Amino acid sequence: MNIRSLSFGIYAVLLGIVLSGCLFSSESQKVRETTEQFWQAVLAGDMEKTKELVTWESTQYLQFLSNKGISAQRFETGEIKIQDNVAEVATVLYGGEKGDMPIPVRTMLVRSNDKDKWQVDVQKTMGSMVSGAMGAVVDQLNSFMQNGLKDLDRALSDSVNQLNDALKKGVDQLQKDLIVPPAQQPPTPPANAPPPAGQAI
Repeated sequence: MNIRSLSFGIYAVLLGIVLSGCLFSSESQKVRETTEQFWQAVLAGDMEKTKELVTWESTQYLQFLSNKGISAQRFETGEIKIQDNVAEVATVLYGGEKGDMPIPVRTMLVRSNDKDKWQVDVQKTMGSMVSGAMGAVVDQLNSFMQNGLKDLDRALSDSVNQLNDALKKGVDQLQKDLIVPPAQQPPTPPANAPPPAGQAI
């Protein structure tokens, strides 16, 4: 009987772990789906769909996301943190002309009153977007500066090398000119000397 009660206890614990894992993954899946639907609607400019996915209190902030206010071309979602009725999804928006400038954002969600639905809190999400965009701009400027300094260094190095080559050629030519004696010029007659014979004055 001890074996039977021990195996029943182990079975009950394992079942509890599996069920809690399923519930948590189910909640994570709902949070991820809501986040992805939200950003797809924002990037597509579908504000009606976006309104369905956000909290009532934060609908007023949607105006900042409409009319191409977000210049991102695509997005990716990552790690999800859920604590009580609040969820945070690590999100990366890719903006810029080529869609290669990453802007890290924390998409913030709250559980709605019916407990089965998650909604995006636009105000908190935009707050994280501002700091993420500033970080992305600073990173982009650093990249430009580093590339610019490398290009400047390369251009200066090339110019110095060309100048060095020109100076070497000039020094070599000067040495050749100094080694060769000047050609003998005919002597110039003195100014008071009589003209040579056969020449008229």
